[in-house]
Amino acid sequence: MTEPTRKPYKIVVGVDFEATGDVALADALRLLREHPNDELHAAFVVRRAKKTFSAAELAQLEREMASASERLEARVQNLCEAIFPGESWEQAVHFHVRLGDAAEQLLQVAIDYDADLLVVGTHARKGVEKLLLGSVAQRLIETACLPVLVAREKHFEGRRTSDRAEAARPGELLEDASHRTVQLGFGRRSSHISGLL
Repeated sequence: MTEPTRKPYKIVVGVDFEATGDVALADALRLLREHPNDELHAAFVVRRAKKTFSAAELAQLEREMASASERLEARVQNLCEAIFPGESWEQAVHFHVRLGDAAEQLLQVAIDYDADLLVVGTHARKGVEKLLLGSVAQRLIETACLPVLVAREKHFEGRRTSDRAEAARPGELLEDASHRTVQLGFGRRSSHISGLL
């Protein structure tokens, strides 16, 4: 008897041709790589507020979108090669270039392709800059109708590890508390319980 085919898990990732978009793309690629039948939908949004364009503007916009499409495909290919050097990539990758508001269009790609996860980067803007420029990630967190993963570059500079990473379990002395790993029927499970006693 053959196993039933699992529905592909679909990840939409916003790519902005900046470091923040590369972090989101890298995280999405790592997630996707674990499951060969899953799909990546890489999306770039050409930001335009107005809805009507002259013939000259339309021609320019068409060139800009075609260029963005080529850049998007190259960006994904280059990042795949950087993250997985020497490995062949055979998973489905779809490229989308949309026009309009970034948050709205990324969400629309997710809706159009029945995505399971939306991955975006963040510039981590604060104060007036955030107020003036807005935050695509924040808007998606507030309005999306699917899980949103906000990817950030990993760095722990200036931070230190806990003196005691694991709290004691009931009945244990504090000095006996340690990390434990439990073998279950479906694989390995790591158990971490931390906090105040």
